[in-house]
Amino acid sequence: MVYNYSCDILNELMNKKKKRILIIRCGLLGDTIDSTSVIRPLLDYYEEDLEIEWVTKPNLKDLFEFDEKIKPVFVKFTKLPLLLNLDKLKIVIKSFFKPYDAVINLELGKKFISLAKYTNAKLKVGVPQTYVAEDIKNEHRVHHQLRIIESYYKNINHSEAFPYLKGSGINIFNEYQIKNKYIVCCPTNSKFKKQNYRGYRAWPLKNWQDLIDKVLQSTDFDIVVTGNNNEKDFIDELNFNSNRVHNLCGKTNIPNLVEIMINAECAVANDSGAVHVAGVGCKKVISLHGPTPFKETGPYGNGDNEIREANINMKCSPCYNTDAIRKCTSNLCMINLTPDKVFNLIIK
Repeated sequence: MVYNYSCDILNELMNKKKKRILIIRCGLLGDTIDSTSVIRPLLDYYEEDLEIEWVTKPNLKDLFEFDEKIKPVFVKFTKLPLLLNLDKLKIVIKSFFKPYDAVINLELGKKFISLAKYTNAKLKVGVPQTYVAEDIKNEHRVHHQLRIIESYYKNINHSEAFPYLKGSGINIFNEYQIKNKYIVCCPTNSKFKKQNYRGYRAWPLKNWQDLIDKVLQSTDFDIVVTGNNNEKDFIDELNFNSNRVHNLCGKTNIPNLVEIMINAECAVANDSGAVHVAGVGCKKVISLHGPTPFKETGPYGNGDNEIREANINMKCSPCYNTDAIRKCTSNLCMINLTPDKVFNLIIK
């Protein structure tokens, strides 16, 4: 009798299937990183017995490379409607053979409403089923994402609700031949022309050069410069006449960048994807802001690190996605943000 009872318990455990959730958040790097703040609360809710499939863009293919609990599902041409998008159709068709326990749509626009609506799942959370629209312009994106999932998942663990990425685990100092403590500089977005919205977030080339020179002259820190292949031409314009500067532009992927940030003393970055990677693990993060609202889109941090905003607080700031930014011809909020001001934030 004891044997039969034990066998029943064992069979029940062996037959217990992990919960499967589809999360839809197919934005840029920074948007997606902020959305990962829902992962640990969900793992805690399901007591780790959870598999997550995450809808994202192919250019973020390595974002979850070292996380065994998260499987990326790639969607190209995100603006195409469901019936014209093979990637979206595959997700829907697959769900009728293998239903999800939940679909959580964290997208705020209309591009994925049909995917969320027609994917087969026991539970639907987010647009268009449950959506929390109030105060979206007055709170950080992380808080908004958490309020979306709280429309169903009550009493989630907010102590774990921080952006979440797993690094590659490599030894950065050996991999990139860095011998000293270092500061990371991320001139991402700085090459964009001002008529491109992202270009208004740029800190000028001269400011980056002056900051790097000041760090080298006034501290013992090395400098690690990061960026992707598209930014290589711009970053190559910087003068790196020192063996204490390590130009890793185009030489890292996201998991390695996570490790670079974790081991850095400080990271300085425009409001970009790189500053959100820094927010996941870097000890101190200096986020350069002018047109964009720090309290809504700045790096959220991990609960233990220090996040600082560098901003000259002009009356017209923030102006992102307003008529003011379209009429702006000077971009003074970024041009007049001095290297000295940023340097003082680094050393204090």
